[in-house]
Amino acid sequence: MTSPRNSTEPSEERDIVADLRAENLALRSELAELREALDASAAHAECTKAMQIAVEREAADRRKERAEHTARLDALIRSSSEVRYEINADWSALGTLSGGGFIPDTEAVNANWLEEYIPKEHQERVREEIRRAIAGKDTYNIEHKVNRVDGSVGWALSRAVPLFDEDGEIKSWMGAASDISDRKNAEQLQQVLNDELTHRMKNIFSMVQAIASQTLRGASSLEEGRAAISARLAALARAQDVLTGETLAKADIRHVITAAMVPHEEKAEQLHLNGPRMILNSQQALGMTLAIHELSTNAIKYGALSNEQGSVAVTWRYDGGSFTFDWVEAGGPPVDKPSRRGFGSRLIEQIVPSYFDGEAHLGYDPEGLRFRLTGKTLA
Repeated sequence: MTSPRNSTEPSEERDIVADLRAENLALRSELAELREALDASAAHAECTKAMQIAVEREAADRRKERAEHTARLDALIRSSSEVRYEINADWSALGTLSGGGFIPDTEAVNANWLEEYIPKEHQERVREEIRRAIAGKDTYNIEHKVNRVDGSVGWALSRAVPLFDEDGEIKSWMGAASDISDRKNAEQLQQVLNDELTHRMKNIFSMVQAIASQTLRGASSLEEGRAAISARLAALARAQDVLTGETLAKADIRHVITAAMVPHEEKAEQLHLNGPRMILNSQQALGMTLAIHELSTNAIKYGALSNEQGSVAVTWRYDGGSFTFDWVEAGGPPVDKPSRRGFGSRLIEQIVPSYFDGEAHLGYDPEGLRFRLTGKTLA
């Protein structure tokens, strides 16, 4: 007969086995979860590493691209301007400046840049453009005078663009400037020439009007008046040729006299010129041309150039601010003082001297006519 103790042992064993099996299943489940977690962690690490590599590669590409763009920009600035500079937001301190041999370089922060680089007469002009550009967050763009590296004053075309922070506020400026001194000098010279041309045209019109009216008033016939006007206007045209061939506003007196005598080239051997190089302004050149025309025309008709034996000595000098011009005839027919004064006489005794701020006198010596003009040159 089996005892009660022995009858319970198989049941207990079965319970223990069942518990062990349950624990084993739980362990397996936990192990599977751990393996999944490890696999996920490894995949995440691989993904993170891959992303890091991609980010680093993209950053390297961006740095390379930025370096290329910077190099291109630097080359563009170098090719289009002599000067490059950086300056702070309110233009109170210049950071760096590469002057390109045009204006002095600077590498240290310079708070006195405006006084050092810009001549006094243009400093306020620059300040006004700075205020406008800052207020409008706009490109700074101006032409102004500048102190050059050799100590002279030139002209620059300066442009600068604002650089902004993440809030859209200006943090600094990048700029470039070019030497435009030659262009500005050419523009100024052109303006001077335009002003001179306008002045000359007014003088010529006034002179032509006076010549026409006075010549016709004193002419004995319309044909005589027409011929006289034509000859005087031709003399003015020759003076214009001399001025145009030189500097437009000035001419050498010898060239003026020679041009005025062109219609009488066959008498060149009877004309003796003697005087230093001296410059006449445009009005004086026109006046001297008219004087020579009147004197030579009279000499051809009645004076020393009306025969082969006569001569004319034309001399001029400039001493201590005083100018003297003499026309002295000799060897021609005896001279008689005319009974009346024509327009030609009034022209060279009254109108021409006014251009020299001086006086003139005609002398009717029996040996030959004399003309003296005194004054000063204003060229």
